[in-house]
Amino acid sequence: MSVLAGRRAFVTGASSGIGAATARALAEAGACVALAAREGDALGRVMRGLSGSAKAFVCDVRQEREVARAVQDAAAALGGIDLVVAAAGLGRFGRAERIRVEEWDEVIDTNLRGTFLVFHETLPHVRRAKGHLFAIASIAATRPFAESAAYSASKAGVRALAQVVAEEVRREGVRVTTIVPGAVDSPFWDRAGGTALDRGRMLQPEDVARTIVHAAAVPARASVDEIVLMPADGVL
Repeated sequence: MSVLAGRRAFVTGASSGIGAATARALAEAGACVALAAREGDALGRVMRGLSGSAKAFVCDVRQEREVARAVQDAAAALGGIDLVVAAAGLGRFGRAERIRVEEWDEVIDTNLRGTFLVFHETLPHVRRAKGHLFAIASIAATRPFAESAAYSASKAGVRALAQVVAEEVRREGVRVTTIVPGAVDSPFWDRAGGTALDRGRMLQPEDVARTIVHAAAVPARASVDEIVLMPADGVL
């Protein structure tokens, strides 16, 4: 399959989970891919497993200078950027009065600030190429879940950010798609402290990745503004 042949993609959070699955799917679809994540060893392993041309850049999406440098280096390596997937994210869960301020800041900075910085730095490249931006929100952005104050707030912010950017750039030929997945079985849950949910009933990262590839391949005359992708059983 080469439906994205010639596309030049920049994917954050690419060392595991949705980001890694998306990098693989984009490469299999013919895109040249630049991967970015904080974990250099894991990032390298993902990159070496990709088909086609791929580059890796260690980058903390919370840090403006690191994002700017990674985007600049990726654009130079690929000859531009026309497809962006902001997939870096994490969760910390607990009742609002018990979650530590440091945990709140970590979630907001990674999920919301990180998506903003990636969009901020890649937009000049994507605008020139009339390309496509993808933001990864969550079903938690659209409905309340107990003990998810920081995560829900961050993902609601990501969804709003993507919607605003879409209105700002759509008449310039740039598309913005928000992916709103339900629970996805990935290392996210290990880092968030585990879950009582049945991970066997969750979506797989590859489900989200294939959805992104399909949306990226839609003809330029159409815009897929938002996709809600849920486990077959609905909210778990």
